[in-house]
Amino acid sequence: MKKLLVMAVLLGASTSALAADVYSPAGGVVCDKKAGYCVDDEGISMGMTSKYLGEQAYNKLDKTLGNGTDINLGEYTLSNGVHCNSEAKQCYKDRFYPRTPDKKEKTLTQQIFGKAQ
Repeated sequence: MKKLLVMAVLLGASTSALAADVYSPAGGVVCDKKAGYCVDDEGISMGMTSKYLGEQAYNKLDKTLGNGTDINLGEYTLSNGVHCNSEAKQCYKDRFYPRTPDKKEKTLTQQIFGKAQ
């Protein structure tokens, strides 16, 4: 019984720690400390990354993206596994297809796009 309780506490703690990495510092913005970027309704945002995660995160993201060609900043997966598509204005519980209605993630969709579907 004690082993089960310890396991439950550890799992809960790791989930809480992971959730703390993804947060909304302002309306329409979600930042992911672990992934090192912030997003708005258009996708990954260099400006929001600099503002909320700092110059070091901005520089790292800038280096990672390079010249930005062939990169779709409007579609991304957060460190908690949630995948968002700015064109569709929708987040999903994971990045895998098919994207059925039960896979829609309401909280982050609301925080980023201002709607829940």
